[in-house]
Amino acid sequence: MSDLLWIPVPGGFVNGKPLLRVLVVPRLDGGSLAQHGMAAWPPAALTTGTVRVELFHRDAGPSAAPDAVRSLTPVVPFQQGVWKRLVAGLAVEDTSVRQDGVDTAQLVVSATSEEAAAVAQAFHTAAKAKVTPEQGPQSGDFVRCVRKVLSSTYWLNPPAQPPAPPKERQQAQPPAGKPGFHRALSLLREHPAVLRALGLVFELTLTPGDVTHYAGGSVRVAWPGKPAPLPVIASPRTIFGTDFRPGATPRISGGMVQLDRTDDADRPLWQVVTVDVDVAVQRMREAARAEDAHPSETPTLPYLRSSGLQLVLRGRGEEMRERLERAAARNGALPDVLTADDLVLGYRIDVCPTLGGTDWFSLHRRRATYTIRQPLADGPPVGSPLVIGVADGPEEGHTKTNAAISDWTGLHADEIVASWRGGSLAVPRPPIDGSPPATPPLDPGLDLGTSFRVEPGSLPPLRFGRQYTLRARVADVAGGGLALGDAAADQHSTEPEVYARHEPLPAPIVAYPVATSPLGVPPGEAAERVVIRSDPMTGLDVAAYSAKNGYAINDKRLLRLPDGTPDLAERHGMFDLAGDPAVATHVTWQWVRRALLAPAPEAAPDEASEAAEQPRLPDPAAGGIVVARGDTNPPVILRRAWADLEAWPDLPPKTLHLTTPEAGSPLLTWEAERLVARLEPGRQLTLDMSTFPREGITDAFALQLADPPEYSSKAFGQGRHPLATPARRVTLVHAVQHPLRVPETALTVTRAAGCTFAELKPQSDVFDPKSTAELHVTARWEDQMDGRRQEATDVPVQTLTIDPDGPARPATLFRHEFGDTRHRTVTYTLKAISRFREYFRNPELVDEFTVAKELVPVSVPSSARPDPPVVVSARPAFLWRQSGDLDAPSHTLTRERLAGRIRVALRPPWNSSGAGELLAVVTRPEGANLDDKLSAYVSEAGSDPLYPTPGLPAGSPFPPQVSSATGPDARLRLPEAAADVIVKPHQPEYHEDDGLWSCDVALTGTEGTPLHNVLVSLAVARYQPDSLAGLSLSPVVRTDTVPLLPDRTVRVTRLADRFSVKLTGSVSQAAAVNKVDMILERCNAPIGVTPAQVDLIGFDATATGVPAWHLVALKSPTPKKIGLTRVREWTREFVPPPGPGALRVRIREVELIPNGPSQQNTVLKSGTPDEIKERIVFTDTVMLPEI
Repeated sequence: MSDLLWIPVPGGFVNGKPLLRVLVVPRLDGGSLAQHGMAAWPPAALTTGTVRVELFHRDAGPSAAPDAVRSLTPVVPFQQGVWKRLVAGLAVEDTSVRQDGVDTAQLVVSATSEEAAAVAQAFHTAAKAKVTPEQGPQSGDFVRCVRKVLSSTYWLNPPAQPPAPPKERQQAQPPAGKPGFHRALSLLREHPAVLRALGLVFELTLTPGDVTHYAGGSVRVAWPGKPAPLPVIASPRTIFGTDFRPGATPRISGGMVQLDRTDDADRPLWQVVTVDVDVAVQRMREAARAEDAHPSETPTLPYLRSSGLQLVLRGRGEEMRERLERAAARNGALPDVLTADDLVLGYRIDVCPTLGGTDWFSLHRRRATYTIRQPLADGPPVGSPLVIGVADGPEEGHTKTNAAISDWTGLHADEIVASWRGGSLAVPRPPIDGSPPATPPLDPGLDLGTSFRVEPGSLPPLRFGRQYTLRARVADVAGGGLALGDAAADQHSTEPEVYARHEPLPAPIVAYPVATSPLGVPPGEAAERVVIRSDPMTGLDVAAYSAKNGYAINDKRLLRLPDGTPDLAERHGMFDLAGDPAVATHVTWQWVRRALLAPAPEAAPDEASEAAEQPRLPDPAAGGIVVARGDTNPPVILRRAWADLEAWPDLPPKTLHLTTPEAGSPLLTWEAERLVARLEPGRQLTLDMSTFPREGITDAFALQLADPPEYSSKAFGQGRHPLATPARRVTLVHAVQHPLRVPETALTVTRAAGCTFAELKPQSDVFDPKSTAELHVTARWEDQMDGRRQEATDVPVQTLTIDPDGPARPATLFRHEFGDTRHRTVTYTLKAISRFREYFRNPELVDEFTVAKELVPVSVPSSARPDPPVVVSARPAFLWRQSGDLDAPSHTLTRERLAGRIRVALRPPWNSSGAGELLAVVTRPEGANLDDKLSAYVSEAGSDPLYPTPGLPAGSPFPPQVSSATGPDARLRLPEAAADVIVKPHQPEYHEDDGLWSCDVALTGTEGTPLHNVLVSLAVARYQPDSLAGLSLSPVVRTDTVPLLPDRTVRVTRLADRFSVKLTGSVSQAAAVNKVDMILERCNAPIGVTPAQVDLIGFDATATGVPAWHLVALKSPTPKKIGLTRVREWTREFVPPPGPGALRVRIREVELIPNGPSQQNTVLKSGTPDEIKERIVFTDTVMLPEI
């Protein structure tokens, strides 16, 4: 059912009389306006007739009859033609078909107050930390506080955002295009002046007695004389108070928002926030994640941004949900009785810019022009819009109290009700670049045009360091509300709030001189990285190197105070110029242009160069430059102020100059307006450049309001506080092409047992760390496996990254991973790479930036016990010696067979523990206990049962008895026996034909006498002398028992016509002395075969055609004693018989078993095939020359 909703809005007293405004809200069920009697509005019956005002006492129920009735003539301030031109032609929607309301589950309201409190607490904690001017951002207390703040779970683990509502529950969006009648009126409700022109707001004047008698009661308006075609009138009652304002609620009282309202815990619900909370929260969480990911780095808090005065309502989300739920419960109907909460169109924010002041400024005052762009056919000519009311008329706008942003995920809002950044809250701020102000868009689909401008002189200045108080007047739905100067408005304001600067004072700007194009600088250079180049290793200084290699010398930079913004300049009052306003406007505009023409931080290098000499707009809080050296502790700090800050913004730059050392001049110093740095070749210097504030301005910063410690205040005033004066890092580099020192040292080796790697330690300085970035280590060595030598060359070992502040002699230079535990003798090469390759062309050509040195070879010990040797065999061995000749009579040829030896054959591979591996014969130390556990692990010698051997000491052989060692004795601990042994090292030889290794072990008697007729079992082990202590000897292996044969000497003397043959050697004490035969043989060989090539002995003299030696004469000498010793001689002479063929003498010694009884008459089988059946202990042949 259609109706006209008449909403009574008490408007206070005007000229001493209560003024009641009535808002008319048509609610039509489709059709056309004419069908509802509203083709024109207002009707004459309303403008000339009367309406009925009904008054009710406080306790009147919903159906109670009015306690008083007044018939009054309304004042309808409509404008002819507006209804017809603006809304009469619109289609009428059917209000009986209601769209779904907003689901409260779709509403997401950010907890701005909570986030603001967390940000404030974080920065308050950091501001309370002690920061010293010397340590600045490295101050220990500050670093600890920042780490504590960033480790908070609030920043590391933010609360989860509610999930997006399903699409079917999302808010339906209004259709695009020309709106219908009801939609148009809902849009126009934001412009009460247009509603009045449409006749939808009219006024009634009551008597003061009506208010006096019915204060606390309610009022309603009816229209008994309503024309029949019009819809019925529906009018709720509105409560009013003694001030004839809508009835007070906990939120609104006397037409004012209660900004001094508190919750049940007496905490203020309203607060003023001056920082950009959303940006601060985002940056804090990013900083917390960065600190969590990189805990070793110095932590820092993000910089805040001032965001004007923001009026924040804690719990705004709950209030918005309650309002939505109440509206949903009423299903579009108004409550029976209205209060101030039901009649709010918006808030009008006022500000008092002085502490304790009485001058309030409305932030909504404006001049407005409303026009209808499409004239009627009988109206003014086309192109002449109809002005509603008066052009450029004064009015007050308002701020919507429940604005939210709708998107596909739902409705989003925060707790910020209003935000003032110095401009009007009712008129968009004009562009700062001087372009025409933006024209507010037409209301969608309507022919209504709007134009607004700020009421001149209506806005106070927003300045840092000043205190501001806010209040909020209610703009009601009929366009009424308390006036700015109404005495009743002077209540329910906020506490005074100091508007402070949260933005830090930026670091100085470092720029190229205008003559230097950033696009043409050599490699590695940047505005904040100054580089000069030389190469002392080739004798080239900076100038000579530049001339030879074509590098430009860009050794200067400009140092400027940091750029500000027009907004910062205005907030600091720099635009508050005295004198002629027109002149002041011109001057400030020229200053603003400087900021607009300054290159953006992301500008291209060529653009930045072009703008380098453009006048700038420096930060008005900047007083000078602070330069801190990062290479000293405490740091060296230099400051330089701008001489005439009153000349702002015309403050010329200073200069940074990098050059070479000069006798008597400091490394870094100010010389007039130049900051001069003098660097040795191969050195870098890092400067932290910050800005210190000008005198008397620190109180305008938020840091100072946090009441920091005295040291921190000093640090701020001196430009060394990280929260307020962050630094810019500038690097100065004296680059060298080659490192300044050839890498060289003597190395010692450290290796742990079982390790496959070794650590190499230098014994002197190795390199120049300041100029060396990397040290490449390569190695070469030679390995031997059996008969093969393997050479490893240029083996990469390790690439060391050199700390420029590290030692020139590290405790451990590098580690070499071999992959095994073997011993090696290694020659290392050190190659030092320049730290400054990036500052030269073709840095990929590493050899162009390298100096190298091959070091003295070092022995890397084996780190594990060798494997036990594998003994293939052990047998008696002999060493043959020959001297003299038979070339002439009286000449003697001597051949010696030195026995007392054992040949040990070993299975490959050898050198398994590395080169230099030996075979050790393990013996018992002299004087060692014979009853210990050593017997199983040492060599043993004993008497041969066949040959009595008196005088052989128990425990033999002892170390002196092993005479064949190729190296010094070593006393080593044998883990298996838990005792010491003496090892006699022997060098094995490889026999490629046999594929075996072998070595001969020679044994002697106790006093160096020959040792024979004994049985010996050798204990042998691999022995690696170049091993770690306790790891040089393998487990012991015992050989078979081997007899030792006696030494023998054969002497053949040439006489005039014969040869004398003598055999000499020791014999045992056995009764049966060995028998000796001496055989003269002739070689029977065909032509072309030499006697040396014939080995066969022939026993048949008639056999021909086979090269062989045949018997000529055989003699069996009798042994002759030599003194009292066991040495015997066997001597015979041979007269060579005539005949063809070479002659030789063959000596055979045969032992007789059993040897107990004497066998003097025994004849040997020499010269017969049965020779091979006899036990030959010695045989030899000597070629005889012709006589």
